[in-house]
Amino acid sequence: MIERPLDMTFNCAFRAEHVDAGLLRQMRAAGCWMISLGIETGDAELLSRHRRQGDLEKVARAVRLIKAAGIRVKGLLMMGLPGETEETIKKSMRFVFSLPIDDFNLSKFTPFPGSPLYDRIHELGAFEEDWEKMDCMHFVFVPENMTRKTLERRFKAFYKKHFLRPKTLWGYLSMLWQSPESWMRFLKHLMSFIRFAKSAKRL
Repeated sequence: MIERPLDMTFNCAFRAEHVDAGLLRQMRAAGCWMISLGIETGDAELLSRHRRQGDLEKVARAVRLIKAAGIRVKGLLMMGLPGETEETIKKSMRFVFSLPIDDFNLSKFTPFPGSPLYDRIHELGAFEEDWEKMDCMHFVFVPENMTRKTLERRFKAFYKKHFLRPKTLWGYLSMLWQSPESWMRFLKHLMSFIRFAKSAKRL
């Protein structure tokens, strides 16, 4: 893609342990403009429970390497994992906002059949196995000592804090300025996004 360019740009997903400066330079030269990085949670203890080789220092290093290479970073997080508490959510927010992350996607933990936790999920909290809601956009699972109402409130607060940060707003404006065709997509979906932001529900 560097030697024979396709006249296109792309984004992709990465695991933190696979990030290195040399590879990032090649990806940037090939047209990569954004990398989505799996973070899951910013609480070290909770991360170690649900992800092998989970290491927040490695995640932070990966984010900084990606930014240094001139590539946007999108963090992929999850709320409502077994063991989640209001304190772990606060830690996740502090961790994410301490990093030069441009954007993030916060999904709602959904225990799908075949996943490692599915067989014992009822031991870890309240699970409503409603297939119409099992889309990572609904809290079908509520961890012990949490309520669905609290999770929803924290979910909205996480996004609200992100979008009210001047650095975030400037980052979006810069991206649109560098990519004029993005303006049309942005304006086309603006009202849908506003409705989603207000409801936090699937449209």
